[in-house]
Amino acid sequence: MKQPELTYPENVIPPLRFQFCPMCTAPLTRAVIFDDNIPRINCPECGWIQLSSDAVSVVVVAHNQQGIAAILPPDETGVGLPAGLVEYGEDPAEAAIREVFEETGLEAKIGDCLGWIYVDRTNWPGPMIQILYEAEIIGGQLKGSDEGSAQIFPLNEFPAISTPRTGSQRAMQAYLTKLGNN
Repeated sequence: MKQPELTYPENVIPPLRFQFCPMCTAPLTRAVIFDDNIPRINCPECGWIQLSSDAVSVVVVAHNQQGIAAILPPDETGVGLPAGLVEYGEDPAEAAIREVFEETGLEAKIGDCLGWIYVDRTNWPGPMIQILYEAEIIGGQLKGSDEGSAQIFPLNEFPAISTPRTGSQRAMQAYLTKLGNN
């Protein structure tokens, strides 16, 4: 008899919609296995439990006396702030420094955490927590990346942020609020 296909909530991205155990290949089931009464995907054969977490990413307002670093995505109208996923086991502040360098060539020192937001995504990488940082540019050589070219804009000439980059929009708003320019 064919096993019925497990169903997942809409915001679980397709690569995480397992039907068979990645450890022993047995068909998976959904059952309550902890005292929290939440049905979880698990393997009745080997005990594997699917405990997927939201992705964690960072968005950085990196600035110096000349202005704020931005990326210019080639297929978008507007700019974005340096941003990206936190690698497994990586400190989010270190990820923020890494993303600024990877996307702009600039070295940064983390200042304040400007807050965080939850983004309910149904495409890769799925639901996400974005941590918003302010950072001071302390060195490096401005250059672009596969995200697009990079540029520093004076605060009063900062262009519109690209519509799909809600994390960049929220980080900039938090930074402006901190400065008292909301």
